[in-house]
Amino acid sequence: MPYSTLFPVSAAEWERRLLAMHGAIDTDEFIDAVFELLQGTVKCDFALANLRNVDGVPLLARDSLGREFGPEYMERFFTANPSVAYVMMRPGLRVLHTKDHLPPEEKLRTMPFYTDFMQPENWRHSVALLFWGFFPPVPQNAFCVFRSADQPDFDDDDLSRLRQVHPHIATALKRLKKQLKTRSADDRISTLLDWDLRITHQNASARKLAALWQGRAHESLPRQFELPEELLKTCESMKTEWLSTMRESPQKHLLSRRSVPHPTLPGLRAEITVVMQQDSVLAHPGFIVCLEDGATTSKPLRPEITMLTPAEREAVELAAEGLPNPEIAARLGISVAAVKLRLHGAFKKLNVRNRTELAAAWRR
Repeated sequence: MPYSTLFPVSAAEWERRLLAMHGAIDTDEFIDAVFELLQGTVKCDFALANLRNVDGVPLLARDSLGREFGPEYMERFFTANPSVAYVMMRPGLRVLHTKDHLPPEEKLRTMPFYTDFMQPENWRHSVALLFWGFFPPVPQNAFCVFRSADQPDFDDDDLSRLRQVHPHIATALKRLKKQLKTRSADDRISTLLDWDLRITHQNASARKLAALWQGRAHESLPRQFELPEELLKTCESMKTEWLSTMRESPQKHLLSRRSVPHPTLPGLRAEITVVMQQDSVLAHPGFIVCLEDGATTSKPLRPEITMLTPAEREAVELAAEGLPNPEIAARLGISVAAVKLRLHGAFKKLNVRNRTELAAAWRR
């Protein structure tokens, strides 16, 4: 019987793995579920995930054997990989088989791609499932399956089953990204900093909590609000750590996080993450600073309030305090027109007719 005539698992088990992938609620759970699904679709030695811009992490690469591949490693991998040019000439390609673009065995064994990557990682045959974003010429995400040189290549039956599973993974990936984006909009109150600790983005909630951290919560907030000194010092420390890691072990996974509690306010804390902000993995990273106030975020919202977007809740809270629209606009760093738009949406959702009823609904 040919090597890959049958699925490696039963139909019931394959369906269970498919449902587990569609039910994944975070990136790690999703990747592990895809690995199980792929290994239940074709026989392979291991599978690899290569994801970009998922859950705030610009590059994530790891395989089913537990190996992680840092940005510098992946940069060298793509530079040496002859499949890159092949894929760039075929935007929208979904399934890539190594034999479609690699040279004959004699020439392949002399190439840096074989000696530096294929041979050390113990694989000779592979198939990549490619998932394109809005900006070709390269796929944004990929999952790959691999076999060693002592095993037969993937055949037409394997490729057919992988083509069938591709839309399932694409749908689950799209759902996960949307879910993570929504969760980020609701829960992650963030400031983005570049390598020189200059603010490149800061949402209104982040400005509000940064002011609370520094005891300036009642001031009108500019569009960018400086971060507390202790958080900037933590970023400086993480920069030093990043540079040291790059010198000692360039292939190490470079994502790192630190949690900084407020010295006197219980529940108020900052989580700082080092992230690569550009597609070029040789560039210096930046920082995401997420401020969280456990004293308020831990309280459940009333059912009617959950209908409001986070932006609408910010505006309603200030309006309930009696602030006029210009003052609300100054506090949130937005225009007066934007304040009116948010309050109008809240009026409709809460079924109130004026600011007095709005304040009563907020306090009720």
